[in-house]
Amino acid sequence: MLLLCALFALLGCQHDAEQIPPRAAATLVYMAADNNLDYYAMLNIRQMERGLPEGAGPLFVLLTRRAGASPAHPHLIKITRNTADDSVVRSPIVHVYRQQNTADAGFLKKVIADVKKLSQSSNAELRRLVLWSHGTGWLPEGAPFNDDDETAKRAAMPPVFSFGLDETGSGNGKEYNREMNIKDLAQALAGNHFEAIVIDACFMGSVEVVYELRNYADYFIASPTEIVAGGFPYEVVTAQLVANALNPFSIAQAFFDHYHALAGALQTAAISVVNTKHLDGLAQAMDNFHADYVTVRESMQISDVLQYDRTGSNYFFGFMDFVNSVSKLTGKDYSRLKEIYSKAVPLYLHTKQVFGVLDLAGSSGLSIYIPNMNTTREELHSFYQKLSWAKDSNAARLFD
Repeated sequence: MLLLCALFALLGCQHDAEQIPPRAAATLVYMAADNNLDYYAMLNIRQMERGLPEGAGPLFVLLTRRAGASPAHPHLIKITRNTADDSVVRSPIVHVYRQQNTADAGFLKKVIADVKKLSQSSNAELRRLVLWSHGTGWLPEGAPFNDDDETAKRAAMPPVFSFGLDETGSGNGKEYNREMNIKDLAQALAGNHFEAIVIDACFMGSVEVVYELRNYADYFIASPTEIVAGGFPYEVVTAQLVANALNPFSIAQAFFDHYHALAGALQTAAISVVNTKHLDGLAQAMDNFHADYVTVRESMQISDVLQYDRTGSNYFFGFMDFVNSVSKLTGKDYSRLKEIYSKAVPLYLHTKQVFGVLDLAGSSGLSIYIPNMNTTREELHSFYQKLSWAKDSNAARLFD
């Protein structure tokens, strides 16, 4: 009799456990739009409303806008489905923050913690993060795009800045001093781990960036070059961002398909999926490669290596084009390095050109910095050598 009761009790426990629904996947889009992307932020939010499927996990957007917008201070929106063909955002604001800088790492960390709590109250778990703003890869705050005068260069090129540009309190000629460098971003993400981090910002598909952040996500989806101001096609990708089972490859494919179908300069797309579990092996494989490069760099024309920046800034070189250029001089094929790279970057899709100007033939999906012995970059090189990639791949030898 006791055995029978115990059996019924066990079955009852199993039945109750089966009734507990699995936790849905929650997503946070961190929109630092207190800059000239303000218009596109509102456009993207409307796309999210139209693309959100019925019964999806919660989708939150942290939005900050330019001065004069209503509201301009940071606020958290919970996206609700709205298929109307208009420009009116109908999703409710669920939390309001005091006016502050969204390029501050501490604020990003707080928002992530707040969204985690809100997700848990809806029986959901924060699994995906979208970082939405301007971007210049690993470059530190305020770094010019080349060694010319910064003001003249900024005026001559399309507006691109380091991640999280926030013009709150800007003025007195200091328009570009509100940025979050990659080490600050790593501090903001510390203690969290996501299935995927999508970076909707220019030039963030660099090996230095994804390596610095590798411990905080299983996958990265990012571009090594510029992204059209309209960003990801959220009307299409939102359903994939909030799906319970994540497919990072389908998100990248949707991004590529959207821009590949356009014409002229707008047919611009380069997007990579990065599997972070292979990045440590990639850094280790680069140690010997860097040693080889030092022996032949005087014979190598750095100008012959593909760049992802159409202004030719000498910051964002093609990773595999760099490897192949050294291979021609050393006679080594670096097959092991290439094998690991193919696992680290299992998908790379690109159009033929960027804005009809920069040819992407021979590009491979991640950018890498190649120190070119430019003595005017001493301060920048000091910052670079503090990055995890520079340390673990022994890129420090490149500065000897």
